[in-house]
Amino acid sequence: MALRGNKGSGNTVERDLWQTPQDLFNTLDYQYRFGTDCCALEHNTKCDEYFDDFEKAVIVNYVAWMNPPFSKASKMFEHFFKVVLKGVCIFRCDNMETKLWQNIILKNATWILIPNKRINYEGMNGKGAVFPSALIGYNVDTPKNMGGTILYPHRTSLSQKNKKEVRHSSH
Repeated sequence: MALRGNKGSGNTVERDLWQTPQDLFNTLDYQYRFGTDCCALEHNTKCDEYFDDFEKAVIVNYVAWMNPPFSKASKMFEHFFKVVLKGVCIFRCDNMETKLWQNIILKNATWILIPNKRINYEGMNGKGAVFPSALIGYNVDTPKNMGGTILYPHRTSLSQKNKKEVRHSSH
C-alpha cells in the first residue's frame, strides 16, 4: 500500500502508518533509552516492547515513545498522559488551537520542542510533510543536541512572577 503525502486535510487514516524517521528516533533514544513504543506494529516498532493496541495499556513503567496514528490522536494522547510515567511523543503542530492541543497536550506536557526544520516521516510517498511537527515531553528532561524552540506550558511568565513579588514586597 503506497501512502500519500499530506495535502493539509487533517488527521486522516491515510497518515496512520507514517513512521518516525530512524535518525530522529536514534538521537532521542540515545538520551532517553526508550523501553516502549506506544503505537506500533511488529514491522515498524522502534522498541523491543510495543503496543499495537495502546488503549488497553494499564501502566507503562518504561520511558515511552509515541508517534500516534493521526486518526486516533486525541484518544492516544489522552491515554498516554494517564498511563505513561514518562515519555516523548511526536505530533503535528500546525494547528495548536485544536481541542487536542488545548485540552490535552498543552495541559499535560512538561515541554514542547518545535524543531528548527521540517520532519519528514518515513513510509509515505511524495515530497514530505507540509506541516510542522513538535516533540512533546512528559516528565523527562528537554532533548539535547536538537535545534528548535522549547515551550514550557506550565511555567509562570517572568512578568507574572514579578507582579507577585511586587505585591508581596509592598506589604
